[in-house]
This record gives sequence, C-alpha cells and structure tokens, in this order.
Amino acid sequence: MPTKSRSDRLNKLASLNQSSRYLEIGVSKGITFNAVKIENKVAVDPQFKLNQKKYATAQVVFLEVSSDDFFRSYAHKFELFDLIYLDGLHTFEQSFRDFCATIAYGHSKTIWLIDDTCPGSYAQAQSSLKRCREIQNFSGEKSGAWMGDVFKVVAAIHDFFPQYSFATFPEHGQTVVWKKRRTDFEPKWNSLEIISRLQYADFVKLQSTLFKRETYENIFDRIRHDLSG
Repeated sequence: MPTKSRSDRLNKLASLNQSSRYLEIGVSKGITFNAVKIENKVAVDPQFKLNQKKYATAQVVFLEVSSDDFFRSYAHKFELFDLIYLDGLHTFEQSFRDFCATIAYGHSKTIWLIDDTCPGSYAQAQSSLKRCREIQNFSGEKSGAWMGDVFKVVAAIHDFFPQYSFATFPEHGQTVVWKKRRTDFEPKWNSLEIISRLQYADFVKLQSTLFKRETYENIFDRIRHDLSG
C-alpha cells in the first residue's frame, strides 16, 4: 500500500484495526478527509474551505466548530472512534488539549495520527504563524510550511502517558499513537511547564531518540502486533 500522502497512511492505519469510525480535527479543504476510506466519518473545523453539502451524508458529518466546542457539545453524540487524525491549530497547547480530549472518545484499539510533529526549520517551529512568516521572510526560506510547536505534544505523551506507545513516520514527520504500555517508561522532563518551553534546538537534539524516524513497515508491524494482543 502506498504511504506517500496523509490519506495513504491513514487508510493503512485503518486497515490495521478495521476502522469503521473516523474523526478528523482540522479539515480545511478536505483533501485528506475525503480520501479516507472509512464508512463513518466526522470532520471538525471552525472554517471549512470546501462545499460540505457535496460530501455530507448520513454517515459523513461536517461540524463547523472549534475543536473545543466539538468536545464540549457534540462528541458525546457519536460512538467511539477507531481512528483519530489531529491536524488542528498548530500550537502545543491546543494540539495537546485535543489529544487529551479524544482519549475519552477512543477505545483500547484506537489509533491516533498527529500531524506536524517534525518542523523542518526554526521558523516552522514557531507557535505563532505571524512569527513564522516574519522569520521566513527575513531568512529567505522558501518552504512556506508552518508546523508550529506541535512537536512538544510527543514530549508530553512520552512523559505523562506511559500507557501509549508512539512512533514517528519518515518524510513528512507524523507521529502515530496507540494503546500499548511502554515497559521502558521513564519521564525525561516530568514537567509540562518545561516541555512547553522547549525550542527547535531541543527538537533537533532529540532526533536520534524521541523523534527517531522508523520505517513504515516496522511501525505498521508494531501496531499490528500490539493491537492483536
């Protein structure tokens, strides 16, 4: 199965636990959402950039609300999700809050995919889009990408959620999370405040450990093995 696009990865993950219910936070134009081949899907975004009516059905629901509003007023109306894709606001605080909120709407075999966990430059790792653009304009960086400080979510999961295993895909840099207790658990920072103050330089130093890229085959095999137990 191809793994080059976000939807390729999500469809492969869906095959590992036979997903039938999918939640996506941060949908925008719906390119990824519409390509995910799962029967029941929920899209959440405060401002969609697509014609919702063209794609909405009884099984495919679009909610134009913030993720906080979704978890406060809508999430309880749906059955537990098998696959959850987090691609909302690119800040540590919001992304981590989204992850924590989704735990209540997952189950023992739910898989999470968190986008934008591996910024490609100092500019891309800024929590402010405005600040990112200022640095890119000054430095001449042509990428235009903004991943924010979402990478800190991985650090928070590492330190405060030992019941979850995680691995980071190569290339784009997305982190997949699934329920499997880590036997080698040992907090590295033991403080959300310290984690919130991590910088791009800290991310770079963690490339061979916390953010070590694994092959697709190895990650898929690990998840398949852990969820079959």
